[in-house]
Amino acid sequence: MKILHIDEQQTWRGGEQQACWLMEGLCSHGVEIYAVGRENSEFISRLKTISHIRTFTLPLHSEFDLYSAWNIANIARKNKIDIIHAHTSHAHSLAILSTFFYTKPKIVVSRRVSFPPAKNIFSQWKYNHIDLIIPVSYFVAKILKENGIAENKIKVVRSSIDLSHIDVPPYKKRELGVDDNVKILLNAGALVPHKDHFTLLNAFAEVKKVFNNIVLLIAGSGLLQKDIQSEIDKLHLSPHVRLLGYRNDVPRLIRTSDMYISSSWSEGLGTSILEALASEKPVVATEAGGVSEMVINHETGLLVPNKNPQLLAEAIIYMLSHSEEATNMAKKGRKHVEDNFTVTRMVNETLSVYQKLIQ
Repeated sequence: MKILHIDEQQTWRGGEQQACWLMEGLCSHGVEIYAVGRENSEFISRLKTISHIRTFTLPLHSEFDLYSAWNIANIARKNKIDIIHAHTSHAHSLAILSTFFYTKPKIVVSRRVSFPPAKNIFSQWKYNHIDLIIPVSYFVAKILKENGIAENKIKVVRSSIDLSHIDVPPYKKRELGVDDNVKILLNAGALVPHKDHFTLLNAFAEVKKVFNNIVLLIAGSGLLQKDIQSEIDKLHLSPHVRLLGYRNDVPRLIRTSDMYISSSWSEGLGTSILEALASEKPVVATEAGGVSEMVINHETGLLVPNKNPQLLAEAIIYMLSHSEEATNMAKKGRKHVEDNFTVTRMVNETLSVYQKLIQ
């Protein structure tokens, strides 16, 4: 079996990590893996360190890049590719456009976001021309069905965590500029609208009225960085809230933290939450997409409605005030991940999807 994976992202986020784990796992099953990405992208750079994966770089300028689509078709033809697996919306478009030049491969698309597909003609056309879509949560599958995607074209394979990935030593708190007696609340993810850092900051302002020996560390970069810093200043939260910028050591940050907070109003699944659960950290999260498949309220963590700073603050305060219950939830969170969200399970389920598709 020969699979060509496409991801045009320049940076490294959760989707790229999932794709990388998948490809590495498929190689161990004897699947021949090929990958297309942008030159100098983190995606391609990391794949080059994995033996048995052949990488190709293309411009991938936009989802209408016919030059790249033509080259994808040529790669597929020359290497007798069975399936093209697109990992982003733009990659989805390019995979479909490549079929104008070479029609043999089946087209599979991973859907990692919980908002509905666009309603424009091009979007409807490209969703009608795939062989299978793999949503990363049952919530995403529900959204796809509600928006006209045929159920027989949907197969859920949930995002996963490589447990060895989070088996790292924590920092000493002082290495992060935090006193040993101060509790660290952590949030990790891109600084983009759907992560809703403004709800998080307003909730933290309320928590600070009750607990003084806490800090909030936010790891990530993105287009809202200046706006988020302005909100921190407006709420007079410095130096208790710090923006760490992009970090490639999120597992170590999670290990060092005392609690993980997610404030998103939209998530396909939320792999940083998986990392926190796998690290046996107390988790407080907002209801968003597939988050409720990981964070089961008062069992594996606390779950509150999104866009509600007061309820988020109350949940954080509850978790900080009930340490024994928080520890028990954290242990159950780890077990939930081990049972349902491992890379081995993701790889096996995806391989089964591929095999059925090309039978």
